[in-house]
This record gives sequence, structure tokens and C-alpha cells, in this order.
Amino acid sequence: MHECSLIFGQYRRVLHQIPPKFEAMAVSAKKNRGEWSELFVLVKLLSTGALPYDSSASNSKKTTFPVISISRSISGTDHQFRISHGSIEIEKTSKQSVISTIPQQSLSLQASDLLRQIKAGSGRAFNVPSASGIMSMLGIEKATGIKSKDDLRITIYDPRTKQQSSQGFSVKSFLGANPSLLNASGVTNIEFEVLGALGDSERVEYNKLGPIALVSSLIKNGHELVLSKIDSRFAENLKMIDSNMDSLIGHIVISSYTGRGRTWPDIVKILTNDNPLNYSSQNIESRYTHKIKDLLEAVALGMRPSEPWAGTREAEGGNLIVTSSGEILCHHSLDKDSLRNYLFSNTYIDTPSRSKWNFGSIVGNKLVLNFQIRVKK
Repeated sequence: MHECSLIFGQYRRVLHQIPPKFEAMAVSAKKNRGEWSELFVLVKLLSTGALPYDSSASNSKKTTFPVISISRSISGTDHQFRISHGSIEIEKTSKQSVISTIPQQSLSLQASDLLRQIKAGSGRAFNVPSASGIMSMLGIEKATGIKSKDDLRITIYDPRTKQQSSQGFSVKSFLGANPSLLNASGVTNIEFEVLGALGDSERVEYNKLGPIALVSSLIKNGHELVLSKIDSRFAENLKMIDSNMDSLIGHIVISSYTGRGRTWPDIVKILTNDNPLNYSSQNIESRYTHKIKDLLEAVALGMRPSEPWAGTREAEGGNLIVTSSGEILCHHSLDKDSLRNYLFSNTYIDTPSRSKWNFGSIVGNKLVLNFQIRVKK
């Protein structure tokens, strides 16, 4: 009881010390669960000073990396939060000096309260009452940073190498609906040519079906779907991963819409059987698995379909997963197999809104399908 009173006392003192300009700029606008989760991860990691690490080794114990500092860019300004002797030193690169200091312990209750309110939020976007006070404490005006794969840049101490490293991490949250790894958009619409004669009445009947039933019926009735168009920027980015990746994506999309499976192990079985890239029979399953893992890793760490990509990593640290209970797990790119295996086993192909993205109907002899990847619980 005495300890809780002490923490609340520290929190009240911190709020009294907040400069008026911080109070004015911290606005708790409506955000979705994924966006609020970015703020939760920031507060939680600062309060614990530890980054959980999940290794691919089956017999390894979960360990943690000590967190030295966390930084993020908000509205064009870099904010850094440095942990030092039980306090959080708040800096702005433009000021090049510590502009505020708060007790690290004061954030523990704030993280728990933030988590509870995010879970309780209703609707696609909602307010979190405690967010304004928390953001004022931290001197930030928004819950989310710039649109980038690296939601947070974290400096850790690695006891294995006895060195510090600063790396970007992408936050994926399961506090709401399954998060997207590859977002649906007009750019991820992929066009196919329908081979075989189609009458107007047939086309009308096909278009009454959902996308999966439509594709399945076309193939069942002897039609063939051949890749005819991928957004040029998306195609160039895919070729940075592999020269045949755009062609492989075409086959993956068709496979996922046949109703035979939407998980990657199922997709690999289909690709192994059909062998669209004409691999030799030796290690054919391993080759398709490897190519899919290359794709997933690239998407997770930096590649976006609509933007030029030179093969570089933005979230070079890996992924921070917020579980449905609020636990934070790190799949670090230092353990490449752990990240790749996690993505392969825990992502799947989903069908987004047909009306929103204008796909799933035959027009002339063309059929557009959308490619979206989600992370599963």
C-alpha cells in the first residue's frame, strides 16, 4: 500500500512539472488498437527497461536485452527516451539536451492502465482517456510516429557480444483484429487473364460468387488464369527479392483463391505439386519454402508495395509482438531463422473488402484479385 502511494505521489509530482507546452500538444485523438499499441509498447519497455527475446532454439530459455534508450520520430522531430539510474531522461534532437526527467517506476502503473483501456475500447477507432497524461509525461504530441516499418528504434545491450546496438522494430498487435503484414491496397490488386471463351450470361453468373468460389468455379470448368498485370512499382520491388518473385506471387495468389488453403504450409504443398517455376524435383519443397520466407522477411523489415525499395531494411531489429494478454515478445533479426520461421508459421493470406478495393469480378476476360497477408494469433 505504501509503495502504491509512493508511485502515485511521484506521478502527481511529474504531472506538476510538465511544461505547459507539453500539456497543450498531447492530444488523445481517436486511434485503432494497433496505433494505441505503439504507445503501449513504448511505455511498457521504458517501465521495465528490458526487451524480451524469443530464440529459435527449442531448448533455449526466454531472455531479455537491457534497454538503454528508445527513440521515435513524431511530426518530423526525433524524441529519445534514455533510461538512467531509475529515471527516464527525455530528449529532443533539436534541443540536444535533456528537457525533462521522470521516474521510471511511475510508468509501470501507466502501462497497465493503458493496456486495460486499449482492451476496453470499442469500435474501429476510439479515445484512450489516460493517453493524454502519458503523452504529456513523455513530451510527445501523438501516439504514433512516422509511417515507417520501424515504429520504434531501440538501443539495447547484448550480453552475448557485450556491445550496444541501435535497431528499428516493427510493432504488431493482437489486442484487436489480426494485424496485417502486407496491407491490402489498390497496389496489391493483381490482374489475371481468363483463358477460354466466356459468354455474357456466364460472366454474370460467375460475378455473383465470392472471390474464392469464383476462382474455384473457373478452374473447375476448365478455364485457366494467367498473370497479366502487377503494379509496376510492386513488381520492381518483388524482383529485388528474386527475379521470378512477381511470377511466383501470381501463382501464390491463384493458389490461395482456389479454396485449397491459405496458410503458407498449404501454399507450399500446392506450389510443390504444380511447380510453376519449373524447379528440379530435388529439394523442390525447400526451395518454395525458402522463397516465401524471403518474401515475408522483406515485407516485415522494409518493403512496401507502393514505394521504391532498394532492398534495405527499415525495421532491421525485427518484430515486437503484443499478445492478446499484453505480453511483448521480440522476434529479433539477429536470429534470422527465428524471425523467418515465425513469419512462415504465423502469417496467412486473407481476403480484404471486395468493394473497398474493387476486385473479384470478371470484366471482359480480366479478373483482378487482391493480395493481403495477415499475422494470426
